[in-house]
Formats: sequence, structure tokens, C-alpha cells
Amino acid sequence: MEAPVWLRIRKELGHSPILEGDIGGDTPLHVERFLYQANERTVAAPGSTVLVAQFGGARVREGDGAAWRSVSLPKQSLLVGADTATHWQYAGTIDFAVFYFVGSGAGLQQSLDLLAASHGAPLPFNDQLVSAAALQLVNELQKGPLADRGFMERLAPIMLEQTLRALTAPGISGISPRHVHFFRLQAVLNHIHAHVAEELPTPALARIADVSLAHFKRIFEDAMGMPPHRYIMHIRLELARRLLTVSSMPLARIAQECGFSSQSHLTASFRAAHAVTPARYRVALAAAGSAPIVGAGAGEPFRDFERPRGVSQSEVANP
Repeated sequence: MEAPVWLRIRKELGHSPILEGDIGGDTPLHVERFLYQANERTVAAPGSTVLVAQFGGARVREGDGAAWRSVSLPKQSLLVGADTATHWQYAGTIDFAVFYFVGSGAGLQQSLDLLAASHGAPLPFNDQLVSAAALQLVNELQKGPLADRGFMERLAPIMLEQTLRALTAPGISGISPRHVHFFRLQAVLNHIHAHVAEELPTPALARIADVSLAHFKRIFEDAMGMPPHRYIMHIRLELARRLLTVSSMPLARIAQECGFSSQSHLTASFRAAHAVTPARYRVALAAAGSAPIVGAGAGEPFRDFERPRGVSQSEVANP
């Protein structure tokens, strides 16, 4: 039996996803989320139409130096046809999800298959609804056995229908002007990810960007879609969910590693975001006997740049 196409693409990317899962219903999808650093990667034709949604991180260019076919920034998406080979160049850390079409090619998926095949090159677009739906789907999958499967099966067709509308409506452009300041923020984003366990006051981040505090707040929200403190909380909660899933670290240490002031601060923030405490989240995962695949794949440790500060390989690889 032929291995799924996403296993080959993982090998070509040189990384395993921090999350993977399947969405059923009328538009079945296999979903993988990646967070890594790289320079360049070449990926052969996927054999299946894929939708790529970027959530954060650096600029990504697709094509070659003589003729870039697309440039992606946070909140950007890309539809890639089944027969389209791609070459990617990354400017730094990248956070994105890949949605593989695994259905029979009917309805929305068939329309997107034909659209992607007719162009023979990746189709970049910027649509807030598609970006928000993609992020909501991967966040729901992150809940593992607590995920609402019915909700995901209803949301996935909306994401695909809006993708089709965005790519076929007149006047669609590639990169949104609202991201013109993103490159100035690269050093800030790198600092946040490298020092997530430390205090990250907004004035200090503004100094890294070398702009005034008021101007920094404006350009950060313009580029990232949220103010700095909310982005930092998002990063900390993402890391906390990952550590709850793949490690047996006490909650107090997870709070410390993720930059929360105390275990109670972690609990309150986690419950506000996910309507469940970290302890109950971990118990539910253990009781279900299953969890999303996080890290470098089942049975494999995190790569060095993915392992949180102060967390040993054994704690991550052998939760």
C-alpha cells in the first residue's frame, strides 16, 4: 500500500509536524502544522491539492531568485495544485499549516482542484476568514480527544468555499498592504520566541524595533492582527499545550518555562482560552489514551531549536 503523500513531503521538508490530524465530513482533510527554521526547501508535486495557511513568523518566498512566484506573510494563504512542484526560501522561523485534500474530488474540493491545476503555479491570496478558519481548525485539533469533530466538519467547508471565492473574485491581490511593516518586526518576533520564559514588556520590544512605543503598537497590530501582549500570550499558551501533551513536567514548571508568573496564572489563562484547566486537559488526554502527534513525530525527540529552554530531550521524547 502506498504511503500517504504527507509522509513524503515531511521528508522533503526535513521536519515533522508539531501537530497532525484528520477532519472528516463532506470535505475530508489531513492537517499538519509546522513550526521550524530553515533556509531553502524543494518539494516535488504533492499529488494532492493542498491549502497552505501561514499563521506567523518570517517571510516565505516560493519560486527562485530570478522569478519569485509568491511571497507569504502572516495571514497569507496559498493553494497548490496536485501536479505543482515548489521551491521555498525562508527568512527565519515559520509557523504554518498544510491542509491536504483527501476526498474523492467532489464539490468544493473538485472546484479547487481544477482551479489549481489550471494555473500550474501556486495561487497566493489574502483572506481574513480563511486565515481565521484555518487557525481555528488547528487549534481545535490541538485539543486531541477533546476536539469537537462536528464543529470542524462544519467549519472546513466554509474555509474551502471562502478560498474559492477569494481566488475567483475580481480584483484579488497577493500581499496585503497592511503587512508593509512586517520586516521591521522580524527582530522583535525572534526575540519573543527566544525569550518566551522571560518578561517581555512592550516598551522593551519597541526599543528592539527602534521605533517609538506608540508607533510600535500600531505597526505590530497592523502586521500581526493583534497587540503585542496578546501575541505573547498566544505563544505562551501554544507552548503550554505542547508541554502538557508531550511531557510529564509539573504544572509549576510548565508555568515557569512558558513565562507565566505562577501556576495559578497559567491555570487562569489556560482556562480563559480553552474553557478547561491545564490539569483537566492533561487528565482528559491520559484518560482517552491518545493525543495529537507533537514534536518531531511519534517516538522522536524535538529538534534542538524546537525544545523549550530548560527542557531535556528525555522529558520531551518520553513523557
